[in-house]
Formats: sequence, C-alpha cells, structure tokens
Amino acid sequence: MNLNFDEDPWLGTLERFPTVYHARASWLYDINTESLQKAIFAGLRSLSQAKKSLDITVADIPGYQSGGVAFKFGVGNKDGFDILNDSEVKRVVQRIEEKGPFRILDLVVHLHYSVDDGKRHKVHQDQYLARLAFQPGRVELLLHHLKGVRRISPDELVRIMLSAINHQLDREKYPELELESLTSN
Repeated sequence: MNLNFDEDPWLGTLERFPTVYHARASWLYDINTESLQKAIFAGLRSLSQAKKSLDITVADIPGYQSGGVAFKFGVGNKDGFDILNDSEVKRVVQRIEEKGPFRILDLVVHLHYSVDDGKRHKVHQDQYLARLAFQPGRVELLLHHLKGVRRISPDELVRIMLSAINHQLDREKYPELELESLTSN
C-alpha cells in the first residue's frame, strides 16, 4: 500500500467541526504520540468489532429490554468520513509512520442499538463527532452529539473510548491513558 498523502491532505480532519461540545475531556499519556495514535486506531477498531450489552427502551414495549450497542467509527476527511475498517486503519497508520502523528484527529462515532428478542424493532441510533487535539503528554477530547436520543450519554462514551484505548495500550505493554478531567452536559 504505497499512497501519496499529499493527495489527501484532509485525512484525519474535518473542514468544519462543530463549536458546541456536549463533553470535554483531557487524557494524560506517557508514551510517544505516534505509538499512542496507532493504539487509538487499533483500540477503536477492536471496539467496533464487538457488541456491548445494554438495557434499552423502545417505544412499542414498556420498560427496559435486553439489548446491545455496536460501534462504528469513521475518520474525518474534509467534508465527510472514511469508515474505519481494517484497510482504513492500515492507511492511517501508514500516514502516521510516513508523515508523523496527527495534530488534530476528527472522528465520527455511530452507535447502533438493537433489542435481543428476535423481533424487528426500529431503534434510533446515536451519532457523535469527536475531535482529539494532541499536545505533548496530553490529549483533549471534544465530543459533539450530532443526532439521536443519547442512550449512551456523552460522558459514558468518553469512558467507553478511554477503556478501549487503554485495553489496547495494555496489550502493547504501554502505560495507560489517565483521565485528567471530564465535563459534559
């Protein structure tokens, strides 16, 4: 996979990121930024390959139902997102290795909910936009809820992403990220 990244200068960022944030967090790290970003992509890809159990409500059934949520991630690319599948992870990792770490990294997070009762239910999804701003030893995460009913709150999503990234860092024998601060509304 030999790509010319000068032909894709927007990879990793959006041209217009929202200015309203529903969560703001900062994570402290003690490894080089290149290794951290590779672990972030691997951790998010791993999260997208599993379904997390979750009790949810649906309009046509009273109370909470056993269900789950599946995560899909995309990487910003000017005015849209490239789906974070295995080939896209390879592409962004190659970009990190050839041009250095991203200063800003924009992501989309789709949360697909389902009820585990064998019936078809229309369950509304959530969609978030996330911006990771990298500084030496610190990452600031800005989270914007784009649409949905917030079955998973912004602060809970921050913690889920942090857990997935820390799991990957632990697997690679790197020190984990530390949650320095988290505010949400």
